[in-house]
Amino acid sequence: MHDGIFHIELNRPEAGNTANKALADQLRTAVLNASSTSGVRALLVSAAGRNFMAGGDLSALRGDHNATLDLVRTVNDTIVALSECTVPIICAVQGMVAGGGLGLALSSDILIAEEGARFTVGSPTIGLSPDAGTSWQLARWVGQRKALEMSLLCTMVDVQGALACGLINEIAPKGSLMEVARSRATQLASGASLALRHTRQLLRAAAGNTLVAQIAQEGEAFVQCMQSPDFSEGLAAMMEKRKPRFS
Repeated sequence: MHDGIFHIELNRPEAGNTANKALADQLRTAVLNASSTSGVRALLVSAAGRNFMAGGDLSALRGDHNATLDLVRTVNDTIVALSECTVPIICAVQGMVAGGGLGLALSSDILIAEEGARFTVGSPTIGLSPDAGTSWQLARWVGQRKALEMSLLCTMVDVQGALACGLINEIAPKGSLMEVARSRATQLASGASLALRHTRQLLRAAAGNTLVAQIAQEGEAFVQCMQSPDFSEGLAAMMEKRKPRFS
């Protein structure tokens, strides 16, 4: 961790960062550590090599079914842990983002893709249905119609198409992905952590809430934020025309 940013890097570049049991176990442990470590204000997920994650390791998938299901459960546990994370999540992706890699990327709050990145559900091409929460997350981010197109036809979406349909937030020029991602992570880590946590939780809960329930939750969060030192600092900074220094 550095300056409040907990950085997780997938490091199996020789295999396109495809998910096997070892990588899945390490990723789950890292996410749980990020959630339980004091002082973490933002989580940054990236990958070494040419590809973010080109799906599952086919050699692992060819093993016995119990081992495959164990791998999928581990990946799914990681996706759930990310959804329950209390700090903003930034994901920086490059190259191929497929299968469980797409599910992992979609678990972020801010998704930045390097020029040349490609996105695909992929799993139906080998006779499998989506996993890693992809069916739920994809429809949430890009809408049912686009999600069905990507999933049934297994279309390959480039960065321009991904930006246009709301799959990603930003395109980073070649060679500057991590510079852009760290800049955004620093911006989040220097923000009012309680306000950002509540904002993230409110927006993620909104789709399942009625307006009345959402307003009630907003009210509870607003009161907590108003009673925090960050609100006092933010108000003082605005009055004094300076940048706030949140705790």
